[in-house]
Amino acid sequence: MTEDAGGSIRKTGGGGAWLVGAFAVAVLLLLAIAMYGVRQNERTRQARAYAAASLQIEQAALDMVNVSTLMEVHQRGYLVAGDPRALALRDAQYRKGLLEAELLRRATAGEPTLAVVTPGILAAFEARYRRMREIGELAAAGGLDAARQAAPLQGPGSVDPVLGLLEELRRRQARVLAEREARADREAASFRAVMLYGNGLALLLVVATMIALLAQLRRNERLRLRLEEAHQLEMERTAELERSNRELEAFSYTISHDLRAPLRHIDGYARILQEDAGDQLAPDLRAYLDTISDSSRRMGMLIDDLLTFSRLGRKPVGRVRVDIADLTRRAYEEVGGTASEADFVVGDLPDAHADPVLLRQVWVNLLSNALKYSAPRGAGARIEVTGERAGPIARYRFRDNGVGFDMRYADKLFGVFQRMHSQDEFEGTGVGLAIVRQIVERHGGSVQAEAEPGRGATFTLELPAEETE
Repeated sequence: MTEDAGGSIRKTGGGGAWLVGAFAVAVLLLLAIAMYGVRQNERTRQARAYAAASLQIEQAALDMVNVSTLMEVHQRGYLVAGDPRALALRDAQYRKGLLEAELLRRATAGEPTLAVVTPGILAAFEARYRRMREIGELAAAGGLDAARQAAPLQGPGSVDPVLGLLEELRRRQARVLAEREARADREAASFRAVMLYGNGLALLLVVATMIALLAQLRRNERLRLRLEEAHQLEMERTAELERSNRELEAFSYTISHDLRAPLRHIDGYARILQEDAGDQLAPDLRAYLDTISDSSRRMGMLIDDLLTFSRLGRKPVGRVRVDIADLTRRAYEEVGGTASEADFVVGDLPDAHADPVLLRQVWVNLLSNALKYSAPRGAGARIEVTGERAGPIARYRFRDNGVGFDMRYADKLFGVFQRMHSQDEFEGTGVGLAIVRQIVERHGGSVQAEAEPGRGATFTLELPAEETE
């Protein structure tokens, strides 16, 4: 019996070693898959970082296009009217273009395929500026007619080489981005295969181990099912998050580049037409051009505000102690309050525990609204910012004696593109207060508004006054 027991013990010991070995293999396999997953996650992070860098390169290239176009507008404006102020504006755009070219050089420094193009862009940009100066000197010496005849509109010496090189840079950048995205897709497919077969093998080992442990079969089976359900849910959530991120990135890319660039072209060419042929057009045609320019600039503002609203929703909140009194003074100066006729009153303002960058956006939006809607009162305009501490909460009030609004529509006040007044009365896009609410609520605070038509408005904010767990 002892021997039987001993034999049984020896057999169990061998089985236990097999179980330990199988379990160890399964653990090592899962660890290898996890390490591979970490590596794949890092590659995904790098791919997203490059996608963000690609947006910066694209933005810098579009800014160079805009600067070059504006230089051309001012140069032609001078040749049409002979106003030396146009040359000053042209030179200002040239200096801005040098800064944009440096930003473009830095943004492409890490990508050889793109870096070889940027010196040519700068050289063509400077060559175009030198030619502009030569035309200007010719106008000063021989008159505007001689300068107009010598001014190239196309080909060498014109803005075409600059725009052509910028377009070449954008094409190359698009190819590089497409190649990296394709490589990322291939790596993702490999990762899915590793996950599938690796987890399958690990599952077989775990099942084999559970078969040997008959006494714990039921409990382990329930655990396995729960793990599988959790894994499936996580995979579904991951897939949904990746899809949402791709859609959001595609949307941001489309808005910021595919829409804004044509708007700039519409505005730029409308102004060129106004300056080059304005005297030859009937008044109603000039009015049409003004409407085109105003509408394209307004659409650009709407796009910018929408992108700002989208970015703020994803920006992490970094909380520090913020000097609200100093923030209020700086924000009022930033929105041009010191140049207005309004009476600006600042009370005692407690500090807040918040993100200073995001909070500056809130203060700028509220103070700019107060200035805008109280401006009709002229020297009688009054803007007041007060605050108080209520335990862990800091409460701030922004009051003005402007045009106010009807509280029946207050539920729409903080929505995107919601306006209480027409565009003809007050300029704006209707996104500023939506941004205010989004930032305040991300801090765990709240914002409310009270108003009366013709008697002004009051916005009340509540923010954390101290660090919370």
